[in-house]
Amino acid sequence: MRVAGNVHRCLICRTQGADSGHSAPVTLDHDAVRSHVVQNMLAAGGGASHAQMMAWGVSRLDLSRLLRSGVICRSRREHFVLPWGGENSDHWQRTRSMHLRVAAAAAVRESPVGLRSAALMWRLPVWQIPRRVELIRPPGSGPWKGLRVVRRLLSAGDVTAINGVPVTTLERTAVDIALDVPTPKALITVDAALRRGASRETMAGILTRMGSVRGCREARRTLDWADGNSESPLESRGRGELMLLGVVQPLSNVSVRLGDIEFRADHWWMGLGVAGEADGEGKYGKRPGEEETLWAEKLRQEWFEEELGLYVVRYVDREIRLAPQRVADRLQRKVDRRRRDPWEPPPGLEVFQRPHPGSDAPIRWLLRRDEG
Repeated sequence: MRVAGNVHRCLICRTQGADSGHSAPVTLDHDAVRSHVVQNMLAAGGGASHAQMMAWGVSRLDLSRLLRSGVICRSRREHFVLPWGGENSDHWQRTRSMHLRVAAAAAVRESPVGLRSAALMWRLPVWQIPRRVELIRPPGSGPWKGLRVVRRLLSAGDVTAINGVPVTTLERTAVDIALDVPTPKALITVDAALRRGASRETMAGILTRMGSVRGCREARRTLDWADGNSESPLESRGRGELMLLGVVQPLSNVSVRLGDIEFRADHWWMGLGVAGEADGEGKYGKRPGEEETLWAEKLRQEWFEEELGLYVVRYVDREIRLAPQRVADRLQRKVDRRRRDPWEPPPGLEVFQRPHPGSDAPIRWLLRRDEG
């Protein structure tokens, strides 16, 4: 049970009446009750069940007062969450925060938070925040109103806790999403899990142990295509959408250095002499620094094309979501041109891939200056 400290207190006590000689009920100060509940709920992830409230010593009367005063909100029957206290303009953060509070109130050890809800708890990106909290429950178990229940077997090693909330492990979360979500969208989360230190071998072992479950073939492809060097959801999804269309898998975030100048390409097709750039539309919104960003991107592309003789294929989020074939066709035209005019690396060029943060792997050299 998720209790922030072993709190034993009575919210209604009796004192001896001074004049009558009879005892009379005295309710503790509402502010003290509120502080006690808020602290415990924050420690429990922002949500709690009715059973937890009772374990914390909260009476039904106090619970009613907390609901009426807006200190807590009812997320579903006998489950409560703290209300959002941030800026309403931050829609994504507000949605994520309230989603996780509902998850904290609903999850138990036998039915932990899973899939995209678990990814959010691990602070991994997802292609879309689910409308309902997602839980993993044993096969044959019944539904839970207001929640999405996925019935799969879990071993003891598949479940851990974050702030006391039962949740699937980092590797199990990635595997469940690979089973549940199409590859390009699943790569958004699986790539990020690898960057966070998830073991590819452990994920493969989990999937093998699960056997011929629904979605296992696509999940294996997702794990094969996953790349911890991918640094953004757009890069991950873009690579996945292009590979589905038959494009050869590129290397992610390859550094190119000539003299004192170094730039990094989001995608790199070494044998083709082509680089790819995933441009988040936020780069080009009407924000402070927009002109500087545009100018830096222009200089980088000119350096790739004029100084190195590389072709660069760019795409934005809207294009890769709605028309990935257009990007693949544009890339194919560049490749066809390159085959007619093979790329010759300029003297002194260095091409390498740095390991992602947390990895102890060495730098991967693709072209070294001393190798000419």
